[in-house]
Amino acid sequence: MGSSILPDDFWLDSHEGEDEEEFSSIRHVYSVSQLNRDIKLILEDNFTPVWIEGEVSTLRTPASGHCYFTLKDDRAQLKAVLFRSQRRSLTFPLREGERVLCSGRISLYEPRGEYQVIVDTLEPQGRGDLWRAFNELKERLEREGLFKPENKKRIPFLPRTVALITSATGAAVRDILQVMRRRFAGVEIIIFPVSVQGDKAAAEIVAAFKRLESNWRERVDTVILTRGGGSYEDLHPFNDENVARAVAACSLPVISAVGHEIDFTIADFAADLRAPTPSAAAELVIADRAETLQKLHHLARRLRQSVRFRILQERRRLEMLNLALDRAADDFAWRKKHFLELENRFKSAAGNRLHLLRRELDKHQLRLEHSSPDRRCGLARERLANLRQRLEQGFRQKFKHESERFRALGERLRADSPLAILSRGYAVVEQSTSGRIVTSSRDLTVGDELLLHLHRGRARCRVEETMDDDEGGSF
Repeated sequence: MGSSILPDDFWLDSHEGEDEEEFSSIRHVYSVSQLNRDIKLILEDNFTPVWIEGEVSTLRTPASGHCYFTLKDDRAQLKAVLFRSQRRSLTFPLREGERVLCSGRISLYEPRGEYQVIVDTLEPQGRGDLWRAFNELKERLEREGLFKPENKKRIPFLPRTVALITSATGAAVRDILQVMRRRFAGVEIIIFPVSVQGDKAAAEIVAAFKRLESNWRERVDTVILTRGGGSYEDLHPFNDENVARAVAACSLPVISAVGHEIDFTIADFAADLRAPTPSAAAELVIADRAETLQKLHHLARRLRQSVRFRILQERRRLEMLNLALDRAADDFAWRKKHFLELENRFKSAAGNRLHLLRRELDKHQLRLEHSSPDRRCGLARERLANLRQRLEQGFRQKFKHESERFRALGERLRADSPLAILSRGYAVVEQSTSGRIVTSSRDLTVGDELLLHLHRGRARCRVEETMDDDEGGSF
């Protein structure tokens, strides 16, 4: 709530030329209690009774049994109280987010100067839109697995650096700083200032988490997202889906401390740990130095006592062992003598056995050397060399014989080759139309076109006359 400071000479400047005593005589100065009492009378005389419809928010029921809550719509809110006597006549449970129709009288609570409605009767009108939207988002994110306990990160016991995402001027940051300095003053605190209510708050909180991840992740150990108490509308940025996803996606442990102990937001479910208040968050993340030192001293004292007790036990055990050792001295001497005899017998038997084993070893070593892989490999290498030499010699002879045979066959092939025959003046006669080779004049008729394949080139001709061997003779 803002305030303005007026200069001391404001009244003099406003009434220039008037006498101070005259001015004092016409002004009426109220005391705070008198003014509140007059305003209360005006409100109760002009607004009784009154019917109001709205959504229940910030519901709390202290030990007195009275219900204190806020009636709100999408534009404004009004404080309300339902006293214990009227509360007993309710036929339905009053819940956060419930839309109700109530009747009562407007009054003013004089000690704090706050006006409120004193409710006489309440009628349920169904769940409110904001509460319904809150539950729908919570159920959807829960189905996605955003709130799974196995995804929660462990909060470190003694963090070196704590990041606060909150308003730099709010009461929450002052409470946290005060608690941290009192409990452990050596912890470094980095404040990421953001708006914690209003239309821009959700975007600023998401941007703060992004800046934390990109620039401070290696330095910060724990993150506290916090603000003080307020109405359901004031806490609305912490019910934003983007804020919940930013909290769940943060690689650092996040503690959510939003509002009072009765306030729950989506960010509380997405965080790794929920604290009921900002001060409780500071106590959860920072161990008390004096308490820690006291625990360490207590543990050290228990450790010393345990060590002394263990030393005492071991000393008594050692004394009993010494007594038992003295009683067993004679038995030990006899056993020592017996042991020496057994030792001599063992050495003698071991020597004989060792001699036999050495002879067996020599025998097996000779057999091993005779059938040694190196020796067998050497013989195999010599045999392989001889076989390689014989193979190479036989291959050369075979190659020479086959080369001569191949050369003779080539000469015969060249002699019998059709090309060689053609070179001696012969020709291959082929019918042009069918491509069939002509071997007899009887296969020809006058006028047939022929293709002659010569030793070099081809010639095309036409049959003018055919003759048998009897008529034309032969070569």
